Amino acid sequence: MKDTCWTHSPSTPGLLPWQSYTLAFVIGLLGVRFAIPALVGLVGLCLAERTLRERACRLPVLALICCVAFGFGYASQRTPELSADAPSWVAQRTPAVAHGVVDRVEPLPDNRLRLVLSDVRCEVDGVKTVLPGKMMWSQRFPKYRPAPGQTITARLRVVPVHGFGNPGSWDYGWYWQRQGVFWRAWPVGKAQPQWGTRPEKALWELKSGLRQKVAAMVSDTQGGAMVLALVTGDRSRLTSETMDATRHAGLAHTLALSGLHVGFVAAMGVAFAFVLGWLYPPLLLRVPRPKLAVLLAAPLVLGYTWLGQPSASLIRAATMYCFWGYLVLNGRGRVLMDGLFFALLVILFVSPLSVFDLSLQMSAVAVAGIGVLFPYVRFLFTPSGSALRRFLWWAGGLLSVSVCANIALLPLISWYFGTLSPNIVLNLLWLPVLGFVVMPLGLAGMLLSSFAWTLPLASVLFKWASTVMDWLLSLLHGFAATGMTPVFAVLRPLWPEMLGFGLLLVALLVALGRKRTASMGVAALGFVLLVGPHLFVMVDDSRDEVRLTMLDVGLGQSLVVSTPGGRRWLVDGGGGSKTFDLGEAVVAPSLTQGRAPRLEGVFMTHPDVDHSHGLPFILARFDVGALYTNGMLPRGRTGKRMRIALDSKGIVPESLVAGERVRLDESTVFSVVHPHSNFSSRHANERSLVMRLVRDGRGLALLPGDVEKEGLKAMRAYQGNLRSEVLILPHHGSKSSFDPRLYDAVSPRVALASNGYLNRYGFPHQQVVDGVGSPLFITSTSGQIVCVWRRGEAVRVRTAFSELQLATSFFLR
Repeated sequence: MKDTCWTHSPSTPGLLPWQSYTLAFVIGLLGVRFAIPALVGLVGLCLAERTLRERACRLPVLALICCVAFGFGYASQRTPELSADAPSWVAQRTPAVAHGVVDRVEPLPDNRLRLVLSDVRCEVDGVKTVLPGKMMWSQRFPKYRPAPGQTITARLRVVPVHGFGNPGSWDYGWYWQRQGVFWRAWPVGKAQPQWGTRPEKALWELKSGLRQKVAAMVSDTQGGAMVLALVTGDRSRLTSETMDATRHAGLAHTLALSGLHVGFVAAMGVAFAFVLGWLYPPLLLRVPRPKLAVLLAAPLVLGYTWLGQPSASLIRAATMYCFWGYLVLNGRGRVLMDGLFFALLVILFVSPLSVFDLSLQMSAVAVAGIGVLFPYVRFLFTPSGSALRRFLWWAGGLLSVSVCANIALLPLISWYFGTLSPNIVLNLLWLPVLGFVVMPLGLAGMLLSSFAWTLPLASVLFKWASTVMDWLLSLLHGFAATGMTPVFAVLRPLWPEMLGFGLLLVALLVALGRKRTASMGVAALGFVLLVGPHLFVMVDDSRDEVRLTMLDVGLGQSLVVSTPGGRRWLVDGGGGSKTFDLGEAVVAPSLTQGRAPRLEGVFMTHPDVDHSHGLPFILARFDVGALYTNGMLPRGRTGKRMRIALDSKGIVPESLVAGERVRLDESTVFSVVHPHSNFSSRHANERSLVMRLVRDGRGLALLPGDVEKEGLKAMRAYQGNLRSEVLILPHHGSKSSFDPRLYDAVSPRVALASNGYLNRYGFPHQQVVDGVGSPLFITSTSGQIVCVWRRGEAVRVRTAFSELQLATSFFLR
């Protein structure tokens, strides 16, 4: 079936009318969160319809608008909202006895287990509260793995799910909210949770039993852990180091069960079809090989989807396979693109908010990229000749498919991760071994483990699969050790650039189909959208103003100072843990939004992890001019990562002491206030690097790190001027850094503090809030905070959101 009305090339079919309406529906869904991008997307779709379809077949603009409106309204109605305020005991961080029902059980790396509980009721001082929505709770080294439907009673500390308020960054809060999860919990005390009776669910027990058998038979190595993850979806045995290694090599997608793995399983059905056709050729006269492959692969795909938890990405991938299989069985053409659109329509109608899931976005874009781009290079890879020649053609075709998918995914990967991993050769080696050796061995072993008399053979297959994965991991680590798996930080495109890239790609393909005139309007709009944001950023950076941005990094601190010309300086990099790096997840994406990964310099006020843990990633991936410290470097894992990054970049840290100045531009300097060269203290906080931001003699801000009583006492002996319009509260506003004399010396117009939402220390302390004597903005309620100074004007403060409104501006005069 072909659309004769849409201008297309002989290789690439155009969109059918219902597919254009589907795109309009998708635009409406996205409009729930991104109204202006959705409006521009609608304009682009209408322009494409007008220029790429013949006049008699153009779709009514009003019909497209109605589809957008329907999508917007449908997603709005399906968006869960936390309507009630958090109970007072939540705000006071009072532990509660929580009762709930296990909704999901999700094994995570480093022996962690995440439980999602529904029907949550909490009891505090005899008062019972029913919490709306669901609650998640992560455990380390769990002693018991419950089943869905099982009840639980535990003493927990409960807080609302709260994301990081940095515009343009991944919204953690929205990610969980659209799944109906509104609360997070942590255990209190050493008492173990009380579990209810395990529900009798035969299928769940069967799945759990298979997982336990696989876990017992795979090797106790990271290769065995990867086999367990690939076969059952259980990643609990994988370590952070293995996860980091695969992610840095551009292979993280091989561990997130998705369409890639469903494709591998479907390929087994194709292999079985070839074998059966070879053993019994008359069978192909009754059932053609493509249809036979679909029929043989269907039970494998459904079984694998059931085994993989099942994750939402696997369910969506299986849905796509079902539609592709249906089209093949009915002898339809356009299988790839039509099947993709059919599946998307069903998936988004059932779960409209899944349009915001990265896994679905990447799957759809990758498949579309292959379907649109590969036809232009397919003629190059027709197998013929000797076996070696056929293998080389096959390898080249596989590489081309990967390149087509990656070209289409480039804007998404850049926007979500701000990195680029050009390790296509390693993918070419890794993926075939994974898909055609490891997974068949693992799945065959699991099938054989179901019978007692075949257990020895199953164990052998699992050992083989584990050994092959260990070889692949050794190869991966060898490549990494020689620098052959580089990962580059890249500019994160703004949304107009992403849309412009897509329109230019469409225009190029249409032009290749000898319809250059029809594509000119689409190409022009794409070019404007692609280039316009860069002009905006250039104009914005050229303003004669200095900015101080306090990023929302939870209970940590990270500040960015910007001067005219787009020069930027980072002060601290936030904290993190063994499994979460705020430098990679929050700081770097904020710095690269619309701007290159470049910093004139980095200041580390002191080596405590809540200020330093995010810096190794920045130092390793960004173009950094210099690193300034208080003379101390972090220890442990953070210190090791930092030293590796410094050695690789050839950066030698420079120690600063009171009286020194670091020039940021012709008129702006950082004047060092503390520590003095003869100041001695064992505590890193007391030796925090304290700096005063000055422009043309005007004190803009005082940045005191985590300095406490001893350091504050030493600062009071400082003979210089401390007066500044903005004060960053020392040590996040803790009581140990309360000093009215400092507030008097600084005399700030406004104070800022970086604090995690309902943090366990109660920062900022009420005594500090009352004593600072100026308006106070904190990241937990305001999100990212930006202070702007222009010559002759008072400081202007902008916040990402507040308790009253999403965006607000305060002019302090």
